[in-house]
Amino acid sequence: MLEIVAPKQMMEGFQALGSPTAIIPEQRTNLLTGLMTRRGDVGPGYEGRGGSGAKPSDNQGVRGMDQQGFQQDRRYFAGYADVQRYNIKNDFCRMVTASDITDNRGLFFACALAGTTGTATGFRTETVADGFKISRDDYMRDIIKDGRDAYCRILLKDGVYQPLCRRALDLRFSDKDEPDTDPPEEIKTLADFYAGCEMWLRLRDDMVDYVDRAIVQLAGGIKIDPRPNPTVTNGLYFNGVDQFVRFGDTDDLSLGNRIKMRMVRAFSVWVKFDAFTNNAHIFDLGDGAGINNVFLGILGKGEGGGDENTIRADSKCPETTVPTEKSGAQFCPEMSPQSLYEISAADVEHWECKNPSVLARKMAPIQTKEVKAAPTGLANKATLIYEVWDKKLRKVQIKVNRAIPLGKWTHILITAKNMDAMRPDLNVIINGNLIYTNLNGYLPQAKVTSHNYLGKSNWANDFSDYELRDELFQGSIFDFRMYSKAVSETKGKRILQWGMGKLGLGNSFDSVSG
Repeated sequence: MLEIVAPKQMMEGFQALGSPTAIIPEQRTNLLTGLMTRRGDVGPGYEGRGGSGAKPSDNQGVRGMDQQGFQQDRRYFAGYADVQRYNIKNDFCRMVTASDITDNRGLFFACALAGTTGTATGFRTETVADGFKISRDDYMRDIIKDGRDAYCRILLKDGVYQPLCRRALDLRFSDKDEPDTDPPEEIKTLADFYAGCEMWLRLRDDMVDYVDRAIVQLAGGIKIDPRPNPTVTNGLYFNGVDQFVRFGDTDDLSLGNRIKMRMVRAFSVWVKFDAFTNNAHIFDLGDGAGINNVFLGILGKGEGGGDENTIRADSKCPETTVPTEKSGAQFCPEMSPQSLYEISAADVEHWECKNPSVLARKMAPIQTKEVKAAPTGLANKATLIYEVWDKKLRKVQIKVNRAIPLGKWTHILITAKNMDAMRPDLNVIINGNLIYTNLNGYLPQAKVTSHNYLGKSNWANDFSDYELRDELFQGSIFDFRMYSKAVSETKGKRILQWGMGKLGLGNSFDSVSG
């Protein structure tokens, strides 16, 4: 009994099945450790004898068989932990629900205890319907160093997203959430991503807003593989013909009720174009064509030729007509009219009119030459365009030539440079590189917008008579975010690196798009 209750006190005598003072925690065993073996009827990927009520296809394929009458929800943590304090991780813990419940209200977290038989859901939390809060960002860790792993997840509490945990007790999990003051590094990063986030569609294996504000509707049969893949995702694919996403924060899909449009200062998104459809928009928030629009997309159908690695702004001052040369009044020495007449080409003493000696200055064009679109099928890069409208007036237009490559993942971050309430500078950051800064930019001004899309332009009118009307986006989108705070350079780098890991792009910036 002493070896079980206080193994570190047992410094002499016989030790049957290991050393309670081993340096590696997993090797610290006591007398009963060898008897507490993992269960063979429940475990990772188990498709066992779940009975007639267990249907692996339920909930869009994310549920797998568990013990009879229950199913695992594979979108959440599933793995071995130590909730019995035997210094070895043999208890299999996972999110489960009754087989006849199809929504999230029946979910609860439970552990199949090592060394037991019979029920595998006795050591558990309450259900979501009874007040248990869930999050896809979950993990298990011994938060108070008592030898038992707690179940933790990132939740909103007192206006702050933070890791909150349910500690393992003798018979079940605690009913009280406690903060984890030293979470894993990835959880720290994710918690920081939530700060100031108004909307977050990861589009990895679901269509859920992780800030839990937006409602998402799909068009054209667009769908995403719901099976969670811990390594690589392909994002959400759009066919460019009839597929797009419409979203809002109320049942009528308007935006601005819970998500404050006038507070939005940054947009972040990963995009991969499979084809440059005409004036395709990655996202477009507005009230129709040319009314309160905020959109990000490409210009025309792309362009070909040129330096493959060149990304440049449209011009140094793309929104101004101020010439680059000197203008206005110029310095000249003071001289009386009489003296001027005598020495100029209009010499009044000889009454002879000569050619004028003063010519107008030749100035460079104030607008850059338009880049002609490449022939169909030859475009390899496209010009990025970002616009902000106030009612029917376009307030901001930013163009970055040859910024978007064809067939390669590209991360785009449009963020205010500061917290100026009216006209903050806007930074355009592509793949972690600051490409352009727009001085005295403009924030979204509409309080509420009614037509908000991913993969569709508000100008893409099916009844338009124009031959070159805007077309739907063709390609993939991943990790779309809206922030009410300016995104710092450091945070922008972390967003980029997190996305590169989920997309399987490695850790090199060169592996994105050059």
